[in-house]
Amino acid sequence: MVKNKVAVIIDTDLGADCDDVGTLVLALQLEKHGFCDIKAVGYCTTNIYGVQCVDIFRSFYGGKFPIGMYYGKKVECNEDQHIFDIDLVDHYKDLIKETNYIEAYKLYRKVLAEAEDDSIIFITIGELTNAANLVSSLPDEISPLSGQELFAKKVKYSCVMGGLINDNHPITAFNNNEAFPEYNIVCAIEDAQKFVKISAKPIYFLDFYVGADVFTGKKVIEHDEHSPMKFAYLKYANGPSRSWDLLAVYYAITKRLYRSVGPGVMHIDDNGFTTFTKDQDGHHYYLRPIKSNEEITKEIDEALVGNIL
Repeated sequence: MVKNKVAVIIDTDLGADCDDVGTLVLALQLEKHGFCDIKAVGYCTTNIYGVQCVDIFRSFYGGKFPIGMYYGKKVECNEDQHIFDIDLVDHYKDLIKETNYIEAYKLYRKVLAEAEDDSIIFITIGELTNAANLVSSLPDEISPLSGQELFAKKVKYSCVMGGLINDNHPITAFNNNEAFPEYNIVCAIEDAQKFVKISAKPIYFLDFYVGADVFTGKKVIEHDEHSPMKFAYLKYANGPSRSWDLLAVYYAITKRLYRSVGPGVMHIDDNGFTTFTKDQDGHHYYLRPIKSNEEITKEIDEALVGNIL
């Protein structure tokens, strides 16, 4: 029996990578087993196939959450690289239930306005465009509060999959072990800077290092013949895939597998590079594992098929 069910908003860029797919499945399994209520899922790019994939997974796994979409200028780096999303939409098109999606930041304002104070966990696993639009939004018919005020009043904490923090964490070599701007940050740098600056609530960063060596999805692929997750993972990775987004959502909801380092301040420069400075007056943290990659993989793979440990 779960004692502390949490309410979550998940903001995704599903389509750029298949780990967003696994993340939705994981969140829906956690909801099914009483760990959370998914209050909304928003889509943070203009890729219509991506948001339709969200709709498909909601239908297939019995989710009830409303879906929002970003409407604005193109922000996603590889939005035209459709490795699996078009094929998935074509294969499961009968599961698409909507044709018009509410603007994501407005959906988030509505969810926050109706929520209890300090009750919402806000999770981003893509570019921070919707998040920035939310915290910089003005009072409207939904709420007399600004986005900054609404976020400060209603959100308990945020979890962001993004950034790269070099603290000698062991990892498979990327970019010859040289620093690089992480994808979710560099695709919308100004939005990331805005959200991190305006949000006054704790932010936990699960950075690039953490999920790069954790490959999950094996049990779904082996045992769930008709799952759209299996379809996406085989199209994208031909098997299990890296798990950045899954780990961010799993930690945000369960507070398992990782410890937080901080408090401090996450700085994002104009090229998308991230630097974390410890500061007792800060409200930012980053995550590091307390279990081995093998143990983490096993726990996530079991949770993906409904075996929540």
